[in-house]
Amino acid sequence: MAEGQNSRRDADVLASWRRCVIEHQLDPGRHTGPRIVTAQELNNHRQDSEELLGMARHGMEDLYRRVNAMGYVLMLANAHGVTVDTIGDTELDREVRHAGLISGSEWHESNVGTNGVGACLATGRPITVHRGDHFDMALTSLSCTAVPIHSAQGKLVGALDLSHLEPPQDKMSQALTLEVMKSCARRIEMANLVRCHRADWILRLNLSSEFLDVDPMAALAIGADGCIAGMTNNALALLGQKSSKALIGQRFDEIFSYDLDDLPKLSRAMAPVDGALEMQSGGFIFARSVPPTAPPRRAVEHAVPKPLRAIHDGDPAMRHLAERAARVVDRQISVILRGETGTGKEFIARAMHDSSRRRGPFVAINCAALPEALIESELFGYAPNAFTGAHARGKKGLIREANGGTLFLDEIGDMPMGLQARLLRVLSEREVLPVGATKAEPVNVRVISASHRDLAELVAQGQFRQDLYYRLNGLVLDIPPVRARTDLEWLIQNISAATEGKPCFSPQAMDLLLSYAWPGNVREIINLCELAAAMCDGASVLPIHLPAVITDRASSASLPTNGTSEDALLQFLNEYGGNVTAAARAAKIDRSTFYRRLRKSK
Repeated sequence: MAEGQNSRRDADVLASWRRCVIEHQLDPGRHTGPRIVTAQELNNHRQDSEELLGMARHGMEDLYRRVNAMGYVLMLANAHGVTVDTIGDTELDREVRHAGLISGSEWHESNVGTNGVGACLATGRPITVHRGDHFDMALTSLSCTAVPIHSAQGKLVGALDLSHLEPPQDKMSQALTLEVMKSCARRIEMANLVRCHRADWILRLNLSSEFLDVDPMAALAIGADGCIAGMTNNALALLGQKSSKALIGQRFDEIFSYDLDDLPKLSRAMAPVDGALEMQSGGFIFARSVPPTAPPRRAVEHAVPKPLRAIHDGDPAMRHLAERAARVVDRQISVILRGETGTGKEFIARAMHDSSRRRGPFVAINCAALPEALIESELFGYAPNAFTGAHARGKKGLIREANGGTLFLDEIGDMPMGLQARLLRVLSEREVLPVGATKAEPVNVRVISASHRDLAELVAQGQFRQDLYYRLNGLVLDIPPVRARTDLEWLIQNISAATEGKPCFSPQAMDLLLSYAWPGNVREIINLCELAAAMCDGASVLPIHLPAVITDRASSASLPTNGTSEDALLQFLNEYGGNVTAAARAAKIDRSTFYRRLRKSK
């Protein structure tokens, strides 16, 4: 059997070489390695691969713990062959980069020739591409074992690749690696099926009963209508089906000689012995049913939790941000919040934490505010008496304080380069080594980072580690500035209501506030509300109580000009769906002036 499998793998390698020469017209003498996409391209690929990243991350971390320090690099590539996530030994950083085994590397056959990821995506089958099997001469020192990853609908969404930097000459040395990778892919697809189909019955399948509950070969999701709603890819071969399109949507009783209403009888609660299902095509298969754990999908699909719903009042950009954030709150996907200073990044990060199932604390760290001499001990903690002046009991450190919860790294772009390597190790290994300690301690933290600076540009300038950027850059959420929000009045009123003294702005004062550009964003609104509460002491806030920077700009915007015509005002109003507040801001005039000019045009 092993010899037959070897022949098939070698046949796949030969077929890949033929495609490279005939279809892709590549030069067998090439020695260039994979192309590295730009930071913006990678960002786009990662955002398009949110589901894949969510599917695979936990399985990747579990797998890498078993092969750590053995010279392997674990890569996750999307369906385009672009690496969107990597885990590797940071001590092998130079070798890994030289081999192109980094996030952003492009492994499609048409670009780099025969390789693990490229051949796997071309065939949809697991494969080992060992040393000289590689088409590109620059890759012949590697051994790459790749397995396909499929969605619950059977679509090929990516490939998981384990590459060895200095493998033995014998290709059979990677046979066990291939089996481990296939097992990992199976578990990833199984976990994803369960997560995506909590409202459906899950039917675990195996050819024998011994491992049915602990490691089934395949699984199906059965909808309330009795049809197959989802699957793991191994179900096709196990059930003798040709394609996912042929399987998805079939009725349960078209595949099995079994009454759908009797499905509960195959559950652990009702069946002490694993049940054998007779298939319509003949033969038997062992099965275990798992009942639904959630209400029907329509009731929970893409629901936005209450804390995230509370960050806006209908502004399109903020609504989109909340919807995207809701999809990842319970997944091990790092998030970058990007926006101008003062736009409320920590507030949004806390809303994501409160929306998740994490029960640990929310710990916020402003990387720009901590003195460089103290930031290491503040972040990582220190052992007892680790240095002169250290506390006899040591210090836990903010990262360990966040264990089980969320770690919010504000202004991450200002973190010193020396500490970026240590932070990368925390994120990669899920453990932290306190200053002066000899033993690392495990931590389980969800990382949300924020910056008003362009991290990709900092990477290009050599001021931020590229590998840390790729580790943090899972999902990028752009926070709009206050001046661009259509729910500005709601935002001001909410901040006012949360301010001690609860200042109440008169209509005239509110018009001025809505016409102001708010360069300091949410932070400036908070300061204004605190000032207004102190100045008015419960009385209505009038224009005379507002800072001159607000009233002076509004007055200059209200002066008669030959600038904004009535037609232009109407165009602004149309562009913003009739929202006068947003249209007035776009026209750079206050709302009352906007109304007055519109009335004159009638």
